[in-house]
Amino acid sequence: MYPIWLLCLSNLKRRKIQNGFIALIMLLASLLFSTAVIVITNTNNSYMDFHTKVQGSHQILKLEQDLHNPNQVESWWGSQQGVQSSGLLRYRSMTGYTFNGKDYPNTDLMMMDTPAQPVTVDRLVFAEGTQQAEPEEGTVWLPTSIAYPKGIGVGDTIEFKKDTRTMSMKVAAVVIDVAYSSPFTSTGRVWMNHADFQSNLLSMQGKDMFMLALRFDHYEENATYWRSFERELGTPYLESVTKFESLSSFYTVTNKMLGFVIIFLALMMILVALYTVGFTISDAVLSSYKTIGILKSQGFTSYRTTGIYVLQYTVLSVISIIPGIALSYPFSKFIIAQSLAYLRSGDASFSIQYFGAAAAVGASILVVVIVISWLFSYRTRFIQPVQAIRYGMSERSAAKQQSNWLISFSRLPIVWVLGLRGVLKNRAGSILMTLMAVATSAVLIFCSIFIYSIVSINKTISSWGYDSSDISMRIDEPKELSNEQLNQTLFRDSRIVNHSRFGDTNGVIPFEDDTGTNQLNVVLTLVDGNYDEIGVSNLRGGNPHADDEISIGINVAKQLKKDVGDKIDVYVLGDKKSMTITGVYQAIANLAYSARMKAAAIPNSQRHVINMDSYFVNLQDNINPDTFVTELNNSYGSALWSATHESLVNEVFSAAVAGLVLPMSVIGLLFLLATFVIIFSICRINIRKEQKNYGIYKSIGMTSRKIRVSISSGVFNLSMIGAIIGIPVGLFLLPRLLNVILANYGIVEMPLSIQAEQVVLGAILSVAAATLGSWLASKTVKSMSPRILTVD
Repeated sequence: MYPIWLLCLSNLKRRKIQNGFIALIMLLASLLFSTAVIVITNTNNSYMDFHTKVQGSHQILKLEQDLHNPNQVESWWGSQQGVQSSGLLRYRSMTGYTFNGKDYPNTDLMMMDTPAQPVTVDRLVFAEGTQQAEPEEGTVWLPTSIAYPKGIGVGDTIEFKKDTRTMSMKVAAVVIDVAYSSPFTSTGRVWMNHADFQSNLLSMQGKDMFMLALRFDHYEENATYWRSFERELGTPYLESVTKFESLSSFYTVTNKMLGFVIIFLALMMILVALYTVGFTISDAVLSSYKTIGILKSQGFTSYRTTGIYVLQYTVLSVISIIPGIALSYPFSKFIIAQSLAYLRSGDASFSIQYFGAAAAVGASILVVVIVISWLFSYRTRFIQPVQAIRYGMSERSAAKQQSNWLISFSRLPIVWVLGLRGVLKNRAGSILMTLMAVATSAVLIFCSIFIYSIVSINKTISSWGYDSSDISMRIDEPKELSNEQLNQTLFRDSRIVNHSRFGDTNGVIPFEDDTGTNQLNVVLTLVDGNYDEIGVSNLRGGNPHADDEISIGINVAKQLKKDVGDKIDVYVLGDKKSMTITGVYQAIANLAYSARMKAAAIPNSQRHVINMDSYFVNLQDNINPDTFVTELNNSYGSALWSATHESLVNEVFSAAVAGLVLPMSVIGLLFLLATFVIIFSICRINIRKEQKNYGIYKSIGMTSRKIRVSISSGVFNLSMIGAIIGIPVGLFLLPRLLNVILANYGIVEMPLSIQAEQVVLGAILSVAAATLGSWLASKTVKSMSPRILTVD
């Protein structure tokens, strides 16, 4: 064993730069792979641990439209074994608030009549402030989803406006409300003192609404409870139900996207690292062929010869994997904290399950490297000592080298001829360089397109399931501004191209499956106008235009097994309607468990139940939306809320931009670094193999600069080919893999914004990294002496 160890150390010392770069590649691979595994496993685990800790709800029933008796609903669920109920929670709806003189009108608030704490389901965790049974008079508890982004803390004062009245409240606590503290949400629960609720809200326009949070001992059995519940009701449950999948989705979507992307790219990096190890071992065996022959002639067994290389790369792996998985801890913790930031209490940080996953990743990579090292060094078993000492290679290789074919490039410059000769001669290295260029080009293009698509999501917002109209409006004070008045104003304004009125309600779709008759609750959008004009899009088919037409979300279509042209029954406000499907669309909101209908499908006698006080407005091309919104605010004040399309998108998706841009940028930089390192290492190997030829070139007057240019020109040509191949991979293949994750969230085709400049820049950076690596590696040519190198 001692001789093996001495020879292993000799190899490590003799090629320090090459071994250092291989260690760096394995470090990057272990960093990415470990980060991906930790992010994927911890994101769901951290959320589920917190959800269990606070007895988080699995379903939330809202009773807003007087279609069922709230007490009857609460009584039935409260009597069920295996189900915990929060009891009826009374609330009233309000829109927007003011903090430090600035209005934030884009948030839908549920002003809660706070029950005595702690409750059975969805217990509140106090992130800031003192825990109490209920807020004191004149104060509220604010959820982290509202407080953290706006910097609102304990002691601050916020104002709520409705019906020309302003209600000023002091923030007594910031609470983690697990059901309504997720990123990307525009809805929050504000917890009020009972006396304040009675004195302030009951005198305002509106009505009491109720919600009921349910937690099942065994969530997978909830369908059985629901069948019994609806038998008790005698009808399907016609009001809205928010399920656990929707409640948890926005906590996990960004990290699952990132984790999936990172783990795929990490696998690419690991494959490149393993190929590099195999290539390096093969080169080391060839360059040490005579030495190995001498060792064998002295009685060194094939097993011990193989052990030299296995031990060498095992040592390198251990040296590189340990810091790689160590660095993955802060990187993965940062990513996880971004999406779960609203579940963080004060200055406390998340604890993540790290050692088990990191150890498994490190051990896996180490085992794979050992196996690859053994496979590629196994060829030393076939080395014949006599041939190795005589030829420095096998007799067959020596004969093949002497009869090697020649290619004539007489019309090309000598620099390019030498570059092409080096590429053709060192085929294994050339293949590796090309593959690295393909991978780097594809990753850079994908990362840049992905980042740009998230940053400029407003350009593809219709493909995410939202409208793309210029302005959204909502009447907040119907006593001051009626729908008829606003309609007349919009019709008379020549700056407006078109406008549509809309509202939301709940729909229930009955369907049959293997378990019997079931129902699917969907969020139903109703538009009094034209869906085409407000800019919503479909994957298949088109928007509804007739009263008996409907378009459905992709997950609704999957669950019902329906498509364009099929008919479905929909219960709306207790009435059963037979509808024809005209389109299927994707939407991240509500996980695409939604549908779109014409408001005309609802009888006039029932429309008062639906809040249809909102509008989509499109302006003439030469009209500035921000200026138009400012005029509306000046004219109508608090009676009308209005916002530009761009401001709404930025507010909802700003958290996604912050959580995705940095990690994706880091991944792109890591691949650039890996390209540089691998190309540098391969070129150093090739230069050492060709040093005799370079000595001959120098002896006949060729300068070191020309030799270096020839080396770089060959790498440039290879990397150009690889970059061109990588373009379609980055544009089409990698986004398709991302769709696998997003499909669970209602997006089956990732909306991408592609710019030619991004594609070209990604390819150029890939080529530049490879060329720079070859140029710096060829610096050793300057120190080569023609006299020494030509001595045989």
